[in-house]
Parts: sequence; C-alpha cells; structure tokens
Amino acid sequence: MKRKTALRWALGLFFGGLLVLTFLSNTIQSLSLPKVAVEKPTVGSLDLSISEDGFLQPAYTAPLVPLGNWTVTTVHVKKSDHVKKGDPLLTFDTTTTQRSLEDEKTRYEQLQIQYLQMQEALKPLLRQGDDEDAIEKQKQDLQVKQLDMEIERRQIADLEKQIRDGEVLRAPFDGIVSSLSVEAGANVSPGQSVCTVASDASGYQLVFSASGDAADALQLGGNVKVAIAATDMPQTEGKDLPAFNGPGGRVLDGKISAIESGSGQSGGEGGSDAKTVTVDVSGDGLSPGLKATANIPQQSASPGFKIPVDALHSDDSGSYVFVATAKEGPLGSSYYAVKAYVNTGEQSDDTVVILSGLSPDERVVTDSSEPLSDGDRIRLE
Repeated sequence: MKRKTALRWALGLFFGGLLVLTFLSNTIQSLSLPKVAVEKPTVGSLDLSISEDGFLQPAYTAPLVPLGNWTVTTVHVKKSDHVKKGDPLLTFDTTTTQRSLEDEKTRYEQLQIQYLQMQEALKPLLRQGDDEDAIEKQKQDLQVKQLDMEIERRQIADLEKQIRDGEVLRAPFDGIVSSLSVEAGANVSPGQSVCTVASDASGYQLVFSASGDAADALQLGGNVKVAIAATDMPQTEGKDLPAFNGPGGRVLDGKISAIESGSGQSGGEGGSDAKTVTVDVSGDGLSPGLKATANIPQQSASPGFKIPVDALHSDDSGSYVFVATAKEGPLGSSYYAVKAYVNTGEQSDDTVVILSGLSPDERVVTDSSEPLSDGDRIRLE
C-alpha cells in the first residue's frame, strides 16, 4: 500500500515537473519572439486640414527705375511709408542730361544755318537753269538736311521729356514703399530698381506650400481663414484699428487664387509633390511682411478605418498591414502576425484611411521590435 502511494506521488511529481518545464520553456521562448504594439482602427474621415504660417506679400508691386544716369539729391520717403499717387519719392540731379539737351539744341541751330545756306546756294542755280544735275543734287542735299533736323528735333523732345518726367520720381499709385535701395548721393543708371511701391488696391497675398492628399483636396476659389497676430498689426495715425476677432488678433477671409505644382517657398510641407498655394487677402491696416496663418479645415472624401501610416506596408501585390490573430492552445493563447491586403484612401503625415480589407475589431500591428513575415509568432506589448 505504501509503495503504491509513493508511486502515485512520484508520478504526480514527474508530470507536474513536466508541466512546469513546458510552461517555463514556452515562457522563455515567448520572450525571444518579436514584441509588437497593436491598436484597433477607428472609423471616420481623415482630417486633411492645413495650417501654415507665412508673411503677407503685396499682390502687385511696381519696381521704379530712374530715366537717366543721375545722382540722387533727395530721398523723400522711408521704407514702409504710405504714399499717395503722385507723391515725390526721390529727386535726381539731371545736370548731365540738361547739358546734353543744350548740346542737341546747339546742333539743331547749326543744322538750321546750314539749311538756310543751302537754300541760298540753290537760288542762282534755279535762275541760270542750265545745270539740271547740279539743281537736282542741291535739292537732295536739302532733303537730307531736313531729315537730319527732324531727327534732332525728336532727340531734343526725348531729352526734355526725360528731364520733365524723371527729375522727380513719383508714386504711380496709392500704396506702401516696400523697398528703398538708394540714399542721397548715390549714382544710379536707367533700368536700376531704386524703389518698389506695393499697390493698396491690389490687396495682399499669403503664399505657402502643401503636399500630399491635403494639397490635392484644395480647390481654386476655396475659402480660407487668415489669422493675423495683433502684435504685428501696424498702428495708423488718425485711423481706428479694425475689430479683433479673438484675443490678441483678428481673422480675415481669404480665397485660394492659385495652386501650382512645385514649391519655391521656404518652410511648409515641401517635398517633390509639394504645391505652392496662393491665398488672396484683403482688409484694413495690412502691409507687406505681416505674419499670418492660413487655416483650411477639410476632410477626406471617403470615410473608412483610420490607422497609423507606419502600420502600412507594400509589396508587389499591393498595400498590406499585419493583423495580430490569436490561437488557443492547452497552455493559453498564442499570437501570430497575419498579412492582410487592404485598399487605401487619403493619407496625412501620420494617418491613412483603409477603405476595405479590415474589420473594426481587428488588431493592427503598429510597431514591432523586429521585421515581420506573414505567419510569424509574436508577443503583444
């Protein structure tokens, strides 16, 4: 009887030890498996909203140039000054052009004297009338001299206009002096930009870059809320500031006027698929260089299951995700990474919409300690 009892105890201890060893073996083995993070997809549309900072630029600026090789004598304005059409901006010393004008007038008087002398020389030839060749030549010489005088009259008129229109450089329209590149005493030449005036009437623009599906969702003529910080708003003497829309700033209505492929702007999304977006903004108290933020709320057209973009992979067969599936065994549940091919919709920097191939209860692998293959056993965080 005692031997049977002892045998039972021995067998019990043996099988119990086997169970403990098997459990420990599975536990140790599981520690060597890839560790993954999982999450269930959420249902909804993707947020493709855009919020980009930039600086207001005038929609139209006029670079102003001198009409002659002159010297700046007086600078009447400073950068950022408001000017009215016809206001003086710069005054030039036109002495060199005036001297050229006097020289051209003297040449014209010389041509007049020569012309009169040639007319007097023609009279005796006409009275004699026997040398037709000499008469014809004298008439042709008179015609040439008349043409020379006409050329000289045009040169004189051009120089007079150059002095009259160019001695004082004036604002071509109401606006703001956005740049001023000369000072008194500077020598300038025709074609050299010395001053730029931004038109008030044309309004202002905010230019930024956007990429991906958020950029693709933008439409010409779309409405944009443009926020301008109160600290950047200019104080205009004699005028009340526009009402603020929220503490410390105001919000203006804008419209998308241009969407162009490629990005020439600094900041923003950037990248090879970036698009340059231009928003027209108008309002009181604006000036070039004010900091502004464009806010464009928008959603993806097709709702679906939203997952982190890092969970999405691709191969020759298409896009796929790894789904954690459980298999029950005598010692508990084991988890495996199963490849699931999906159809994708829009995506943002961190989220992608899955249109088909997933169910709401599936656990999608979002991160793994090691590269995974279809059917790999895994352990969950």
